[in-house]
Amino acid sequence: MQSISRKYAVATAIAVLMLPAQAMAQGLKPPVETIVILRHGEKPEGGLGQLDCQGLNRSLALPAIIASKFGKPDRIFAPDPAEQKEDEGAFYNYIRPLATIEPTAIRFGLPVDTSFGLKDITGLQAALERPENRSATIVVAWEHKQARKLAKNLVRSHGGDPDTVPKWRGSDFDSLYVIRIDQQNPKNPAQFEHMAEGLDHLSQICPQQ
Repeated sequence: MQSISRKYAVATAIAVLMLPAQAMAQGLKPPVETIVILRHGEKPEGGLGQLDCQGLNRSLALPAIIASKFGKPDRIFAPDPAEQKEDEGAFYNYIRPLATIEPTAIRFGLPVDTSFGLKDITGLQAALERPENRSATIVVAWEHKQARKLAKNLVRSHGGDPDTVPKWRGSDFDSLYVIRIDQQNPKNPAQFEHMAEGLDHLSQICPQQ
């Protein structure tokens, strides 16, 4: 019985190892995890933890951008909105990232994982690196300084050059930081790509009924 179990385990391991080679032989790319990191939309002068009208318009336009550039995402993350953040000298519940990504989640029929606090980048990174995400497309809506930290950590942890991740300017609400990770072949370094939503032209007036 033990011999049969051992043979089965060996056969399973060989099959798993052969998956990338089989994919190549069939003209298919081995599975790659794609992590799309975006910043929340524009904010009002007083902060308020909220979006302004231009940020709202960005959030409503975002689903079509995500769909055209990456297809349907598998998972979406935003920071815990119950956690307060100092915003223009006062503390508010920080809902900007969640408000930004909610229309995208609704469009694709997905929940938003808000398990992690704004600065819990270590916990968020561990969740993104779970084996079940090896071929997933994941969207992360976050605050720009912590978002850059996450991007650099992911690239560094997977053999890439963290210096390829540029500074996220305070006036930039349009960037997309995209990291691609080949979890099945750790020898392949993570790839970073700086993309853009292309939504800076949107109105500063809220949508009318």
